Amino acid sequence: MTKHPTSNSGYGKPPRANRFDKGRSGNPSGRPKGSKNLRTLIKQAASKKVSVYEDGKTMRKTKMDIAVTQMFNKAVKGEPRFTQMVLEHFKNAENASAADYIVDSFQEADAAVVVEIIARIRRGTGQTSND
Repeated sequence: MTKHPTSNSGYGKPPRANRFDKGRSGNPSGRPKGSKNLRTLIKQAASKKVSVYEDGKTMRKTKMDIAVTQMFNKAVKGEPRFTQMVLEHFKNAENASAADYIVDSFQEADAAVVVEIIARIRRGTGQTSND
């Protein structure tokens, strides 16, 4: 097989006549710009604040705070489904905080390595490390 010197096609390069025009999408009916995915919508809904009358006072709380409070209240009343949910979420929260601690300790160890790498780079370029 011989390549033509004027040919601008090949593997991964379709002929110019078949390429998409600049600024034109290959999927014009695809996801519109600025649309939000389900995770983002749920986070926004959970973080919205509403007024709640609690202990004789009007307070502003997020919907997530209210949902967690209701879940705990139903568990305390003895509803088994909610008791199980509270125990599972509590266990997950405990495990997550232990995992956060492990990540923090790695970050501290990494900081020393980063400082050493910066020092090596500066020695190679002739810069001094005056921080």
